[in-house]
Amino acid sequence: MKKLQIFLLSIFTSLAIYSEFILKEIIIVYNKINKLDLTKLIKFSYTNTNFLLILIITIALIIFYKKYIDIKTKKAYSILSFIFTFFLVFGFSYSLVGDASLVLSNPILILISLIKYYVYYKFLKTILNLLDQKLTTFDLTKIKVPRFLTKFQNYYERHPYKTTILVLLLAWMPYLISFYPAILSPDPANQIRQYYGLPTHYIEGVKLIDENVVITNHHPVFHTFILGGFTKLGDNLGSLNFGLFMFTAFQVFLVISAITYLLVYLKKLNMPFIYRFIALLLFALVPVFPLYALSSVKDTFFGALLVFYLIEMHKLLKGTPYKKINYICLTFLMLFMMLVRNNGAIIVLFSFPLLIFIIKEKRLPLIIMLLSSFFMYEAHNKILLPAMHITNGSIREMLSIPFQQTARYAKYYPKDLSKKEIKVIDKILNYETLSKRYKPNISDPVKNEFNKDTTTKDLIAYFKVWFNCFFRHPGVYFDATINTVYGYFYPNTSNWYIYYSYDTRLQESNLDYHYNGLSMPRNILSSIGVSYPYIPILGSLVNIGFIVWVHLFILCYLITNNLKKYIPLIMPALSLVLILVAGPVNTYFRYFFPVVLTLPLILGLIYLEKRHS
Repeated sequence: MKKLQIFLLSIFTSLAIYSEFILKEIIIVYNKINKLDLTKLIKFSYTNTNFLLILIITIALIIFYKKYIDIKTKKAYSILSFIFTFFLVFGFSYSLVGDASLVLSNPILILISLIKYYVYYKFLKTILNLLDQKLTTFDLTKIKVPRFLTKFQNYYERHPYKTTILVLLLAWMPYLISFYPAILSPDPANQIRQYYGLPTHYIEGVKLIDENVVITNHHPVFHTFILGGFTKLGDNLGSLNFGLFMFTAFQVFLVISAITYLLVYLKKLNMPFIYRFIALLLFALVPVFPLYALSSVKDTFFGALLVFYLIEMHKLLKGTPYKKINYICLTFLMLFMMLVRNNGAIIVLFSFPLLIFIIKEKRLPLIIMLLSSFFMYEAHNKILLPAMHITNGSIREMLSIPFQQTARYAKYYPKDLSKKEIKVIDKILNYETLSKRYKPNISDPVKNEFNKDTTTKDLIAYFKVWFNCFFRHPGVYFDATINTVYGYFYPNTSNWYIYYSYDTRLQESNLDYHYNGLSMPRNILSSIGVSYPYIPILGSLVNIGFIVWVHLFILCYLITNNLKKYIPLIMPALSLVLILVAGPVNTYFRYFFPVVLTLPLILGLIYLEKRHS
């Protein structure tokens, strides 16, 4: 009976995977799925050329299940497997057609989806419980260091700071030279324009405190002043390019300092050399790290600060002696995190209070630290910025989800809206072009037409319409939301990844920013960066959906292995994912960069805590 179960489970899992190949081909040929019948399914099944691959998968699954089908399971992983399976089944549909029609549109697809749900769930549950078992007994000290690394290991262990810095500088030097002075994307380019007093589209969604002050807090003013200050300094010295390079050098120094401190901290905790060596190689050679170190976006800055923050949190959880200077430094570190990224306050709020509940003996100083950092942050926003006549960001940035839902409703069900409802929507979002502006994966085109003169009364009226429309067609709201978030949970997709192209916004404002003449090495490095996500296994390191799965697995691992005390270490990443779910873009990697940068630290710390538990 067990042999039959294994065979059926293996063959149906392979057929579930095979069905995805077939459905993709049908979509390509017919560009729709509504009239799928058995004839088309059989036709495309017969002509598909993936038989050999499916056969190999079937054989591999039979071998796998023979060994592990009776593995002991934990409830947490059963729940997690159910969630992951939901992401796989529905993510497949949304990635191809933008709705759930590949799951629910007809009886054949419902049957296929039910089979997929069961076999994927069974496979994931087995894999997750197997991972839990293997990681619990995994011992890095048993991995022998190759002979050719012995000399490097000896030098590295004696000089960890110097070695890490030299390796990173040597590996990143081609990027530093080729992309001199800096990689500017639209947002930092506009931040510099703001610093120079030039108007940008950020002022279109707000009522300025002072018409002569065109800088806003849409992008954190603290970061804008650092970026703009370096640029202006270089400009005053005769070269705006040199000013940008000074900022790049400062940011590279900050990122390398964070990585070095990360690896040295793991060394002090007796992390085996092989782990630190692999982590160093990844930081040095995976293109995302040097390319973001050179990108003048606030996320790079924030990622480096987050490394320091996590290490300090771990020190507190471990009971490391803390002096007054340590408390003061951590207070300002939290403040800088909030000032560099507008949602940094949410990340601190979702993580640091957990320390207050866990570390009872230091509760009072921790409360004082948290309150002090938030007091200074609020003073910055509510006192300092208004005193400088700097306007806050637009409320539209918080309304991505409802605005996308309304736009999709206007696109697919315009006849269901009354003239009064259209008038209410038009007062906020310009109804005339709303349906044309709707893009499933990004809300900016919809938000950009937000009426900055919108009052609280207008918003209340809008949300009444929004609420009524939900009950008429709730599926539209569901589809609009999933289209902007599924990539954060579905690993079989990829979107924008790195910045490398030249942005002309500064030159259009008569500010002389330009790349050097090294276009060939720049093109080579850009090509490596663009292709990296598609490298098998290694590409997973920059796959947002996969990294989110890793963090959710870590959460379950901490819960099931009596390591709940260390949950605060993954809360910044999980809270950032929640923020991105409510954000404007599906799988926007730069928002996610801090999570990728800190993952080697989190994995290392959890490995050590499990070994010592």
